[in-house]
Amino acid sequence: MIRKSTVNLKYANAGKLQKVHTTAIEYQRVINLFIDSLWKQKQFSGKFVKNTAVESRLSARLRQAAAKQALAIVKSQRKKKRKTKPKFNKLVMDLDSRFVTVTQDLENTFDIWIRLTSIGNKIILNLPSRKHKHINKLINDDWDIKKSVRLRITDKGYFLDLFFQKTAPPIKTQGKPKAIDIGYKKLIVSSDGEFLGDNKIYEKIAGKKQGSKAFKRALTERDNLVNASCNLLDLSDTNALYAEDLKNVKHKSKGKIRKSFNNKLARWVYPKVLSKLALTCEERGILFKKVPPQYTSQRCSSCEAICKSNRRGEIYKCACGNIMDADLNASLNILHLGAYSPQVSYSKQVI
Repeated sequence: MIRKSTVNLKYANAGKLQKVHTTAIEYQRVINLFIDSLWKQKQFSGKFVKNTAVESRLSARLRQAAAKQALAIVKSQRKKKRKTKPKFNKLVMDLDSRFVTVTQDLENTFDIWIRLTSIGNKIILNLPSRKHKHINKLINDDWDIKKSVRLRITDKGYFLDLFFQKTAPPIKTQGKPKAIDIGYKKLIVSSDGEFLGDNKIYEKIAGKKQGSKAFKRALTERDNLVNASCNLLDLSDTNALYAEDLKNVKHKSKGKIRKSFNNKLARWVYPKVLSKLALTCEERGILFKKVPPQYTSQRCSSCEAICKSNRRGEIYKCACGNIMDADLNASLNILHLGAYSPQVSYSKQVI
């Protein structure tokens, strides 16, 4: 298992940050030189760059790191079957233990230090930072800090991504399966009848001017609510969790639904829910699996008849007599599809 946690480098003095910035700009330039060379040579595979001889004030080691990062970018471009040469526009450096040493200092105001070396011109930088709740949790839970880091410069400042690793526990054999339906109005509805989260935060975001401080605060509040809702999901007696394999739900929705609703829907972050729960399950030894979403909201969880008109807003009402919350009905269908009927066919008659 690998987890990422970010520390802020804003506590370093301006002179040190300026050196970091100029190094990152040169690193970006060198990466693009390597991309040009790789693209010209049609080197889209392998582990090493054939020619790393580029003129730069960066150290030979850092040029090698830039070459490796350039090769990864080119490989990614080809994997996505894109025929245009990529351009690296970010100020991001992937660094290993040759360049970075991370140490903890429990006796001073700054309890974590980042030492940068071998970057060129005999520059050595000691950058102070502070740990936060997430890092402390990972350390207390016996996660090991990896030797590789990612240094990023954005319009928000200077950051260092630390990576932690730990052996994943074996998948639990005891317990029972559970499924969830992820929705816009009710964030999570489980097959056990748990209703977590609502859409009030999306209304709040829609009422803020995009790009404003209030808008950004609302987005942060939304992400915190997503995490809180996921944490409230009871997985104590669960050995497998099933969810819909949602993809491109909001794709091409513009013009098909009301503008006011589309504005709210655009802030719906179902991928964050799936990602959060996948990580939680991995840490707790719970199988996490996504199943096809077809007909889960139209199928009756009792008799399995499929009828689009059976769903009436928040209620699902079937001719067989099954009447229940529509999202709960969907979560039960997801459970049946994932745990009890993995080979279920969609050839049943659609009414």
